[in-house]
Amino acid sequence: MLIAPERFDLAGLAGERREAALRGRVEGGEWTDWTETANGDPVWFGGMDELQVRAHDWEPSGTIHYVDLTEPGSAATAARERKAGDGDKPKIISRRRWGANEGCVPRSRPDYGKVKAASIHHTVSAVDYSEAEARGMVLSICRFHRNGNGWNDIGYQALVDRFGNIYEGRAGGLRKAVVGAHAEGVNAQTTGVAVLGTHSSVPITAKAMAALARWLAWKLPVHGHDAKGTTRLVSAGGGTARYPAGTGFRAVRIIGHRVTNYTECPGDALYAQLPKLRTKTQSRINHGRIGL
Repeated sequence: MLIAPERFDLAGLAGERREAALRGRVEGGEWTDWTETANGDPVWFGGMDELQVRAHDWEPSGTIHYVDLTEPGSAATAARERKAGDGDKPKIISRRRWGANEGCVPRSRPDYGKVKAASIHHTVSAVDYSEAEARGMVLSICRFHRNGNGWNDIGYQALVDRFGNIYEGRAGGLRKAVVGAHAEGVNAQTTGVAVLGTHSSVPITAKAMAALARWLAWKLPVHGHDAKGTTRLVSAGGGTARYPAGTGFRAVRIIGHRVTNYTECPGDALYAQLPKLRTKTQSRINHGRIGL
């Protein structure tokens, strides 16, 4: 058992790509269920101080990175502070609103690529979360990605919570093809959006589905694409990439993370919802065209 140096909201094995499981508790209380994680993904615990780690076929080692934060704001505040967009852009909670200036300022200027597809992710959580906690979850993931994994910034270009809120992710411009750290091998060719929570067996909520469709129905056309159809991606390789460097392959416009990388993300339940997401997103795109 590991006793954290202080209360923590999120924890993970920094830089570790092998599969492991984590559980936590408040000292002397009940342990959460074991939560499986891989590829360096941290786990949301929402205020605990003891942690256990287990793994199969290897001895856990390395650095445990903890993130502790003060719950930022309330559900009502979160709803009021959604950023109004331009044109058909959905309302978005900006980096400033979720606290990126509090320990998650990018290390350097962003790189830019070309968006050909959208990669869908889920995060990992050992406990449920409230709307008020969601912004803190985004901040804690950003701190883990930046300070634990040593990345430039949060890995995703956007995030969505179960209440239908959309959050600005990696800095560099919402309309631009900012290169993230969400899908090794195709980061420069995809935009990544993550749903807060674990969706291995539990589908995303109707509000989360609607928020994903709103975001993608704006983001994909910005780069000249529909939600349906396919595109050709070329892998840059990497330890988690399914395709060796230089290998080209066809992919649909809205893909699950597991299509390009060795991972269970975005979870079986959410992965099964992707056909519905493509349909809803394309419907919104078509509706926008009718209104022109």
